[in-house]
Amino acid sequence: MKKKIVERYDLSDDGEVVIKISAQRVEDLYDEYDKKSSFSKKDLDSELVTYLIDSVDEIGKEPFLLKFYLEDEIDEKLQNKVKNSIRQYFFYLQDLKKKMMHEEIKNSFIFIVIGLFFTTMSILTGEDERFFVEVLSEGMLVAGWVSLWEAMATLLIKWLPLTKKLKLYKRISDSEIVFA
Repeated sequence: MKKKIVERYDLSDDGEVVIKISAQRVEDLYDEYDKKSSFSKKDLDSELVTYLIDSVDEIGKEPFLLKFYLEDEIDEKLQNKVKNSIRQYFFYLQDLKKKMMHEEIKNSFIFIVIGLFFTTMSILTGEDERFFVEVLSEGMLVAGWVSLWEAMATLLIKWLPLTKKLKLYKRISDSEIVFA
């Protein structure tokens, strides 16, 4: 299956998958609301970002390069600025993803502490035979397990997609960028 996907792309002389990007002008590669920023600080066009992420995800671990076709000719200095801005943008996305991962870990830790607290309180109050205390004890047990489940779900389920995105962003930021 992967081979059929990769066959949709051209290969370079070195056997790398070529991800082609066409635009009229350099400015078309960037968000239109970010005209006043320097190239290294501009946001890339959201459709371009989605295309790059989807393409790199689609080809898997195959080596690749990004090849830009611009109708307006640009000099080497501007090419280097564009290359740098693409790298900087995906470094920026990596930093955002790392920050999100840090928040997820922090929240998981908080949920673990809350879960352990409620579970412990449930065990300690479970000895009492009064109806109200029993209901309270069971409620704390449920709250404890829900908190622990949320922490585990974050660490075991949500963590993988975040690390996958981080790796994709790194691959794109480290990729070879050429102009035709």
